[in-house]
Amino acid sequence: MSFLLALLGGLIGILVAVGIVFLIIYSKIKRTVGDVQMGELKSVISTASNLQKEEYSRVKNVKGLTSLLEQDIRRDFPEFSKEVIFALSEKCIRKILNCIESRDIFKIKDDTDYIYIEPKIQEHIEDMKSNDINEKFDNIEFNRSAIRAYTKDGGRATIKISTSLGYFYQTNQKDKKYYSDVKKQTRYTTEFVYVYDESKFDKHQISYSVHCKNCGAPIQNLGNSYCTYCGTPVERINLKAWKITSCEEDYNI
Repeated sequence: MSFLLALLGGLIGILVAVGIVFLIIYSKIKRTVGDVQMGELKSVISTASNLQKEEYSRVKNVKGLTSLLEQDIRRDFPEFSKEVIFALSEKCIRKILNCIESRDIFKIKDDTDYIYIEPKIQEHIEDMKSNDINEKFDNIEFNRSAIRAYTKDGGRATIKISTSLGYFYQTNQKDKKYYSDVKKQTRYTTEFVYVYDESKFDKHQISYSVHCKNCGAPIQNLGNSYCTYCGTPVERINLKAWKITSCEEDYNI
């Protein structure tokens, strides 16, 4: 008991000492700059804080050249619709954020639309669990989207979408600043791939690894009906569809 009292007394002493040091520093600054300048300094600090909060809640611009890039995509894919790819991007972002919030991969597990990104999301969730990290994304609302980039080579076509959105954000991470009473406005970049020639895509398979659910071995050919390592039947994957490969927040407040 005496040890605990001594420890408590020591902690109180440290807090008092810190408080005294702070008061001394504050008094010296006040004497140096004067009452008027001190008021101005407080005003500057308050203004900076308000500007940061305003930026936090400002709807972000999207990066892209939709009109120009849409023409290129439609030459290669006549049935392409920017409205459909924008809706797909929004759906994927919402699902991924829900997975992160619940720290549960179940929402996208075994969904072939997420075969390329599932391992990365699973790794992120495991990292959150091991570090006891929690994040919340409430009342997600999307503002606008734009096509940011388009490439076609090596048997695959890739589209990058820039999407601005807002949500009420909370986390227990000490290095992340947030305002629980203000809707955070941010921007995400999503990437989608369409495999139009599987024979050329094989050599790039390492970039988008898919594994056997039974033994964990990489599926060498996404069109296979079984695992070449353990023989477990696997569902043939429709490659001729836009599938998400990346989803990253690209605006740091």
